[in-house]
Amino acid sequence: MPPILSIRKFASLIGTPAPRLREIAANVKAHYRAFPLVNKNKVRQITAPDHELKVVQRRIVDNVLGKLTLGDGVHGGVRGRSPKSNAENHLGRPCVVTLDVRDFFPSVSHSRVYRMFRHEHGFGKDVASLLTRLTTFNGQLPQGAPTSTAIANLLLASPVDVPLSIEGKRRGVVSSRFVDDMAFSGSNPRPMINAAGKMLSRRGLSIYRQNAKGQIKPKLEIRVRSQPQEITGLNVNRRSGPSVPRKRRDDVRAAIHALRAMRDEELAPATVSVRGRINHVRRFNPGAAKSLRTYLESTLAARRGAKAEQRAQARDQFILGRRLRAGQSRKPVGKPSEADPYVAEMTLPVGQGGEAPNHVSRR
Repeated sequence: MPPILSIRKFASLIGTPAPRLREIAANVKAHYRAFPLVNKNKVRQITAPDHELKVVQRRIVDNVLGKLTLGDGVHGGVRGRSPKSNAENHLGRPCVVTLDVRDFFPSVSHSRVYRMFRHEHGFGKDVASLLTRLTTFNGQLPQGAPTSTAIANLLLASPVDVPLSIEGKRRGVVSSRFVDDMAFSGSNPRPMINAAGKMLSRRGLSIYRQNAKGQIKPKLEIRVRSQPQEITGLNVNRRSGPSVPRKRRDDVRAAIHALRAMRDEELAPATVSVRGRINHVRRFNPGAAKSLRTYLESTLAARRGAKAEQRAQARDQFILGRRLRAGQSRKPVGKPSEADPYVAEMTLPVGQGGEAPNHVSRR
């Protein structure tokens, strides 16, 4: 894509009048809302744009950022690529190294974004400035903006992705990246750790060298073939294709089991979530997904049966209680209850359908 040199050209690509783009950029804080997002044991601060800015940012991705060239090893935020395509690069390899870029989005400053647009892609000064203000918040890339992943990819394309690919080929190592997750595989991919750290430092970024305190999942992993090898949430030990790790499949089964004791108002959203997780498993492990689906349906059926039985018991108890109350209200004062068949039998005169008990003499 040729460099965009004028605001008029940029506005025509975005489909929004230039004066309105300037107004949004001048008061961009009013177009964001921040909220925490809890994912398992991790809390992320999400800064999401409002509808108007989100539309503008999506058009920036489609008509500007998405037209710029990225390497073949980039799979996050790229149309036609996915976690699956990323994992497929590393199937059945002797050793796999995975690492994360430390605090990726918050570490990308607005000045670095501006310099990338202005000097690396040749955009006009006013265009680069307006683009930067429309895509950054509080001096950094916002987590939650449609443009952030695309900008992060462009920032790492030339100074990190290309040289790492060249270094990997020299060592017989395959390299790939999914946003801030980097992966290397081959006979000996360990030297790529230092290479990645050195190249990321050119952008003011770093990697996790060891587990952070309180961190559940290691940020830097080295796995040989005899160990479970995971890349972007998929197991890559088998050459036949990526699969969902057993632990994640077991987690889905546990979620299905939890539906049995769940409150009625929680059941519908929880079931939708479980079905979505089963569909994800089906893409990689059809047999396991079929077993999980069968277990889900049997669990829901058992729950419906138990609920129906509870309702029937409650109905029977209600009817019985109502009959007892009705019988007590009709019972004559000072007379034996007709509800007791033995007492009723005792009150019948002999010769009128009654039979004298053994201890009563008959005449």
